[in-house]
This record gives sequence, structure tokens and C-alpha cells, in this order.
Amino acid sequence: MRGKMIAAAAALLTTAGVAGAGVASAASPSIPTATPLHFARGASSTHVSGHVAAGGDRRYTFQARAGQTATFHLSRSTSATTWTLVGPTGPSVHNAHSPRQSDFTYTLPESGTYYVDVVSSRPATYDLSLSIPAATASSPTKVSFPAGGTATTVKGSGSHDYTFDARSGQRATVHFTDTSAQGAWTLVAPDGSPLHTTMTEQQRDVSVQLPSTGSYRLSVQAPAGSRYTLTLSIPRG
Repeated sequence: MRGKMIAAAAALLTTAGVAGAGVASAASPSIPTATPLHFARGASSTHVSGHVAAGGDRRYTFQARAGQTATFHLSRSTSATTWTLVGPTGPSVHNAHSPRQSDFTYTLPESGTYYVDVVSSRPATYDLSLSIPAATASSPTKVSFPAGGTATTVKGSGSHDYTFDARSGQRATVHFTDTSAQGAWTLVAPDGSPLHTTMTEQQRDVSVQLPSTGSYRLSVQAPAGSRYTLTLSIPRG
């Protein structure tokens, strides 16, 4: 009798284990299939329309070069639909919490494959447009420091790219203001790693320890017509 009870208990545990494995497997998240975005010959923009289910994710990819400016426009049937943008090495530079879901312009910090995910908590239709003018891959302005100085200030309007040289271990401090209060900036290391993005909460006063020796790229993202002032300080040592 005792042997039969043990056998029955073992069978029950085996069944539960199989069922549990099935549940775990069903709960595992699946990676959405990526659809490449293609530009027609000579064109600088493209768009795609689609439908996303509640809790769904439609993923797209595109190739771009560092320094190009990408402009996104999303038309959606419900505000429950949002989108994310992730660069070749991450992190996310636009997500569901970004205030600009319909229109967003960003200077791409590195060359490679970018990922765009359209997600929604409700069934929805959408139309996503992407524009990357070839001419935007222009040379950035090199920031220069006055003789003996450790700080410099640049002023401008709209969006602009800058570079500066620094050594590993130096600390760069950026003070940034713009008249629209919607401007932001990015900082990319010599190896393409993002050190500060437009998604970073603090945009006005930021101090960053520089990880390597070389040329850094600092890109200002500001609405057309706005005026910005950016001061960069790099103490010696």
C-alpha cells in the first residue's frame, strides 16, 4: 500500500512539473520579427502603415550613419500607441514616456542598425514616417578653448553638432539652456558609446567623467527657431 501511494505521488509531481513547464514556456516573451525600412533610390524619406494588437509590438529597422538627422512622424488611432528608438549599442533614446510621440527629430550618434518598435495597450492602426536627408551627415563644428582656458561657450539655433578632444579620466561639465525649454543634447564617446542622451532627465547642468582619450561628439537638439546657449568646461588634470 505504501509503495502504491509513493508511486501515485510521484506521478502527480511529474504531471505538475510538465504542466508547470508548459505555463513557463507560454509566458516566455517572444522577440518581434523586424521589418527593414527601405528608401527608394534618391529618396530621403519612407513610411509604413500597419495595425498593432493590444499588447502587441511591431518592430522596424533602418541603417544610418553617425551624424545624420532622423525625423519621425507617427499618426495613430489612439494615444495608447507609442514607439521606441534604440541605437546599434543602446540605450533607448525615445520611449513610451517621451513627450514627443507624434514628431521627433534626433541626430544619430553612431553608424549601424537602429530599431523602432511601435507598441500599444489597445488595438490600433498607425502610420510611421521616417526622413533622413543625406545632407545632414555634414561635418560637426570643433569646439575650441581660449588659450589657457578650461571653458568655452557656443550659441546657436535649432540643432547642431560639435566635437571636442579630451583625455581619459577628465571630467566634462555642460551647462545648457534654450529659449523653448524643449531643447536637449547628446554626448557620444570616441567609440560610439552614448554618455548622455535626450532621454536623460537632467539636461541643464551635467557632469560626466570621460572614459577614453579621443574626439567626443556633442549634439544639440532644439526646435527650429529656438535659441540655445551651451557652456562646456573641462578642467585640466
